[in-house]
Amino acid sequence: MRSLLKIPFFLFVFISVFSCRTQQISTPEYGKNMTEVNFKIRKVRNFRTVGNIKNSEGRTLKEEKLYRSANLFRLKPTSFKTIEKLGIKEIIDLRNSKEIAQKPDRLPEGIIYKNESAFEDEGDQLEQARKLVLRGKVNGKDAEKRMLDFYRNYVTEHPEVIRKIITEILESDTPVLYHCTAGKDRTGIITALVLTILRFDNKTINNDYLLSNNYRKKLVNRRLWLAQNLHFMYPKLDISVLEKLSWVQTAYLDAAFNEINKKYGSADRYIQEVLGISEQKREEYILKFTY
Repeated sequence: MRSLLKIPFFLFVFISVFSCRTQQISTPEYGKNMTEVNFKIRKVRNFRTVGNIKNSEGRTLKEEKLYRSANLFRLKPTSFKTIEKLGIKEIIDLRNSKEIAQKPDRLPEGIIYKNESAFEDEGDQLEQARKLVLRGKVNGKDAEKRMLDFYRNYVTEHPEVIRKIITEILESDTPVLYHCTAGKDRTGIITALVLTILRFDNKTINNDYLLSNNYRKKLVNRRLWLAQNLHFMYPKLDISVLEKLSWVQTAYLDAAFNEINKKYGSADRYIQEVLGISEQKREEYILKFTY
C-alpha cells in the first residue's frame, strides 16, 4: 500500500519540476549592519528591537524601547512570557479592519491593544489584486508601481492617523510593539519616521528598513521556489510580482519621503506641521530614546 502511495507523489513532483516555466529571480537589497536584536519567537516573523544604532549627533538608540514585528495571529501562549519579559505593555496594530478580522492578534492578558490603520482596503482592493496577479493581469512593473503608490499615500492620505501612531509610540513610558501584516511596509514606514524624528541619517534608516529582507529571506525564497516549481498551478503568474510584493526596496521608502518633501517641503516641516512635534518636543524625545 505504501509503495502505491509513493507513485502519485513521485509523479506530482516530476510534473511540478518539469512543467514549470523558468523565470529569472533577482537578488534583493539586504541590510548590512545587523546591530539590533532579532528575537526567535515561534510563529511570529520579523520580530526585533529597534536599537543599538547611532544618530547623526552620536547618540545611541536604546534597545529596550521600540519593538516591531509581523502580525501576532499565531503567537503561542508559550511565548507570552517572552513578551512579558521584554516589558512590552502596549501593542499598536497597523493593519486594517479586514486584515484583523481574518487574523486577529493573540495576546497575553493585561496588554493594551490599539488599532491605528492609516490604510483601509476600500472595495476589497487586496483581494481583487490577488485575483489579478494569479490570472497574469499584473506584471512586475505594475506591482512596483502599486507599491510605490502605497508608500506615497500611506504618509499623506490620513496624516491624523500617522500623527496618532507616532505620538502613542513616542509618548509611551513602557516598551511598545507595533506591527502590520508582514512587519515590513507600514511598520517600516513608521520606524523610518520615528528614526527621522530622533535625527538618524538616511543610511542608518535605510539599513534598518532593509533588515526585513534579511529576517524574511528564508520565507520569501521558499515562496519564490514554490512559485517556480509549481508553475503549472498558476501558469500566468509573473514571479517578479511576488518579488516586488515580498521584498522591501529603498525605492519604496524613498517614494514616501519624496512625497513628504513634495507636499510639505521637507521632513522637518512634516514633523512639525503634520505630526505636531515642535523642536523642543523633538529634543525631549531624543533624550528619552537615546543615550
